Amino acid sequence: MAIAFRPVMFFYFNEGIMKMHIAVTLLIGVLLAPAGYAADRPATPAAKDDTADSSIANKIKNEFAKDKTVSATKITVDTEDSGVVTLGGNAKTKTEADQAIKIARDTSGVISVKNNIVVGEAAKKSGPESVKEDVTDTMITAKIKAEFAKDKTVSAMRVKVDTNDKGVVTLSGTARSKAEAEQAVSLARNTKGVTSVKNEIAVEAK
Repeated sequence: MAIAFRPVMFFYFNEGIMKMHIAVTLLIGVLLAPAGYAADRPATPAAKDDTADSSIANKIKNEFAKDKTVSATKITVDTEDSGVVTLGGNAKTKTEADQAIKIARDTSGVISVKNNIVVGEAAKKSGPESVKEDVTDTMITAKIKAEFAKDKTVSAMRVKVDTNDKGVVTLSGTARSKAEAEQAVSLARNTKGVTSVKNEIAVEAK
């Protein structure tokens, strides 16, 4: 009787081992699946970088607001490429611009600072005053040209007029005679807004 039951016992023993093997394999698969899924999940470094850049810009602006030398409203801050800061806008003095650069460089997370700040007189030239001066210069030139056109002695086509931002007029070109050149200079000097006249008119030889 003992011999008759041996194959049956062996069969059940082998079947138990196979089931255990399958169970272990399935368990290993379940444990490894999340790791594989996490590895395949796309990263989002760009969003993180944008947040970091914005945070750096805000830190610099806050430091500007606290500093008595720097104007937080006139100096602009732009941060990109994970810590590269560009400063722009206007500063009244070089000291203010230098202080703004120093504050930016000392801010945590800043790698480098590009300085595009316009200082002092150059800042004024880029604003509305520059447009006003250009209009004034053009008006002076136009007035002189009009006087030349009315005068019988001076040729408005041959004598050229150039006016700078301080009312200094330069006359150039050619005149048929010394009298024509002198009359052009006289008309320019008597024009409102003119501070001085430079005579570079060439008199044609007879």
